Amino acid sequence: MKLLDRIALTILILAGLHLLASGIFDINVIEMMFGTVESTGAKVVYGIIGVSALWCLKYYGYTPEGGSRLRGR
Repeated sequence: MKLLDRIALTILILAGLHLLASGIFDINVIEMMFGTVESTGAKVVYGIIGVSALWCLKYYGYTPEGGSRLRGR
């Protein structure tokens, strides 16, 4: 699972950098690479970003010391 966690976090970091570039420089890298938002390639990329975000929601259950808050329940 560690590999999948790292992949999901990497995708979210890249998506955040994409939003930064889009907001500051008005450059949409995904549209430049895959065409308009309606194209299949762009939809797949945005879908992967969304699934990565859902996957990383599990980190809200972790404590700063490590492990899960829900372990003893």
